[in-house]
Amino acid sequence: MHRGNREGTKSKGSHQLPDPPCFPVEVWQKIFELATHVPYTLVPGLYEKSDRIRDQHSALEAALATKRRLVLVCKQWQYMAMRYLYRVVLIRTGLNLLALDHTLQNYAAGNGSLVGTRSPGHWTQRLDITMDLSDEFKCGELDRCVKRLADVIRSLPKLEIVSFAIPWSFGYEADAVIMPFRVLDALRCSANSLRILDWSGEDFCPQVHQLEELLRDLPCLRVLHCRQMVWANGIIPSSILSSLTTLAVDGFVGRARHPGEGDIRDACVSLKEFIYHGVFYVLPRGLFIRYGAYLTSVKLYRTLSRRFGEALDLLNEHCPNLDRFTFCLESLFSLDLPRVETWSFPRLSYLGVELQMLDLHGLFEFLPHLRNAVPTLRVFQLICPHVVEELLKGPFSVSTLKKLNDLPFRVEDDQGNLLSDRLLRSDSPSGRALRKHLGK
Repeated sequence: MHRGNREGTKSKGSHQLPDPPCFPVEVWQKIFELATHVPYTLVPGLYEKSDRIRDQHSALEAALATKRRLVLVCKQWQYMAMRYLYRVVLIRTGLNLLALDHTLQNYAAGNGSLVGTRSPGHWTQRLDITMDLSDEFKCGELDRCVKRLADVIRSLPKLEIVSFAIPWSFGYEADAVIMPFRVLDALRCSANSLRILDWSGEDFCPQVHQLEELLRDLPCLRVLHCRQMVWANGIIPSSILSSLTTLAVDGFVGRARHPGEGDIRDACVSLKEFIYHGVFYVLPRGLFIRYGAYLTSVKLYRTLSRRFGEALDLLNEHCPNLDRFTFCLESLFSLDLPRVETWSFPRLSYLGVELQMLDLHGLFEFLPHLRNAVPTLRVFQLICPHVVEELLKGPFSVSTLKKLNDLPFRVEDDQGNLLSDRLLRSDSPSGRALRKHLGK
């Protein structure tokens, strides 16, 4: 009779905590982890791939769909899988934001779907906002959207990664919508946990002076991606130098009467990686002069091929500890070999290249040149997926494979696999012919 009363109570109270599962909870957690894991998307793995945050959204969305199916199986699974569902939060539309805000408010008021559990916002480590603000503006919802977004951020007190990848909302001019202070200020609620802060979109970026003030309150921040940053005479505000290891910018803004930051020799500098998305002819020479000795990794995107030699000279002069270098060119076809042979590369172990278009002939002229030009090189990587796919579909032969295998360094695809192995496994006519020729 007592058992019947307990079951009757449960049927009425759908918000009650479920009975423990038959198998140990740790076993189920391992299963959920394996089913929903996306590599390099959380701390610390994302430190290696922080400039590719926007490229991860489709994989995170696929994992989110799996997590939703898990929590819908039964109450026990909902309870156990809640932490995985909310570990990474994606806000793609105003409806996503509204639903999340409503859920978090319910838990704050004690009316969550599982009574007796803390808010799922405590599980959230990563927040990505990719919504198109123009849709909210058309509906007259922009102000309410901003308020909800600030409330949501305040309800996620253990955020480690926040990314604002918001597209151009109004026309083709970037920064049409400036991030309101209330949203920026809400990030202070995660001041002691924030490790990666990213504005890789074209809109909703903060004003540079407000960003500078926020950075002073983030003592554990390691990676910062922003469109612009304030500096004075090439000096980054020293308040963030002690923790920041990666800085990615489009450009720097000099500010009149900017407060002095003291002698760099008196500052503790942790900066190791600099990522620059601006064109080379406005390359911040001051940064390399002041911080080049600390840098072990530099990535230059939108590099002009005719000025590439000048960029190398700058790195050789001011970055004696440089070990990894990534650059972007339209095509290796645009490089005539005699000019390439005049380039002097630093002593690198890794060289990454992002190409806009594939030129197989230019690639196989460039690779042998690196044998002597960079004798310390251990890895050459094509970091652009579309170029790798084009290469795999195109014509190649046994001699192509031999040229790659004869090099003294690894040639990798965008995922870090040996390019020769990818060619051998390719489902293209050339790949099938190659396997047949080798008897595989």
